[in-house]
Amino acid sequence: MFDFLFRRPRNRRQERTFQLDVKIRAEVAGRKRRRAGVRMILGFLGVALLGGGLAIGIVLARHKWLYRMDALALRHLSALTDGVLTERELLAQAGLRPGLNSFALDLPSLREQLRRHPRIATAEVHRELPDTVWLVVHERFPVARVKPVSQSGFDFFYLLDESGHVLLPLPRGKAPADTVEVEASLPLLTGAQSVTFTANAAVTDPQVRGALHFLAAFEGSLMAGLTDIISVDVGRPGELEVLTSLGSRITFALRDLDPHFDQQLQAWAAVHQDAASRGRLIGTLDLSVTNNAPLHWLDTAGAPPETPRVAKPKRKPVRRHV
Repeated sequence: MFDFLFRRPRNRRQERTFQLDVKIRAEVAGRKRRRAGVRMILGFLGVALLGGGLAIGIVLARHKWLYRMDALALRHLSALTDGVLTERELLAQAGLRPGLNSFALDLPSLREQLRRHPRIATAEVHRELPDTVWLVVHERFPVARVKPVSQSGFDFFYLLDESGHVLLPLPRGKAPADTVEVEASLPLLTGAQSVTFTANAAVTDPQVRGALHFLAAFEGSLMAGLTDIISVDVGRPGELEVLTSLGSRITFALRDLDPHFDQQLQAWAAVHQDAASRGRLIGTLDLSVTNNAPLHWLDTAGAPPETPRVAKPKRKPVRRHV
């Protein structure tokens, strides 16, 4: 209780000096930090202004100078297609014409513009500075016709390519006559009354898609040189009934074990050849049955008259525009 008698007296002047020194140091450090922050902000602003000025200068140079150079004006335009669209149609769809600045073209946008055409499946746009652009186009080729249910009373057909994309027929007089004729005689899909078909959209119905895959496979088979497909009935789930120009009705199965119809087409060819060796024609053949497929011969009295097959124009005409 007597400790206070032995304490040293407090030096208030020294304490005030120490506090003042600490405060001055804190203020100096604060001013340094503020100066550093201001310098950093000014540096960022300088870089931003410099970058913005450069960007504006580049844009102005492009629009005022580069985009107006006569040397970069389009002079050579060409198109390569595997179908029936003309060079004029392709260039018009892409919005290309002589005189446009080749450097100013947006190639991805041109590709998308070409792909909006219902007949174009894929498109490429190539540029060769200073004045050349060429297009490479792969078209959609229909493999079947379908007559949608019409409540207006109009009789018309849609066309379907192998992927199920719905196309409108080519107008007569605006397309090669042989191509129009081929598309008008494509196999007819029947039994699809419940399926909705919309132009420029793809059909997802498994029966219709299976029929389209079958027709594409048929074109590459041995039977394609011996008969033609008149119609394909898709009305029975899991099966396709095919009517040929020889009057035969062949039933095919839609099965995962034979998704490309190779085995069934080979079996059909073998039966057809055996029938020809006997001088007979197939009436009905049910290839949906894997073993001992039911077969009935066609009554020769009701058989269609034998006429030589006329070679049809190719369904995939190759036309190159150079």
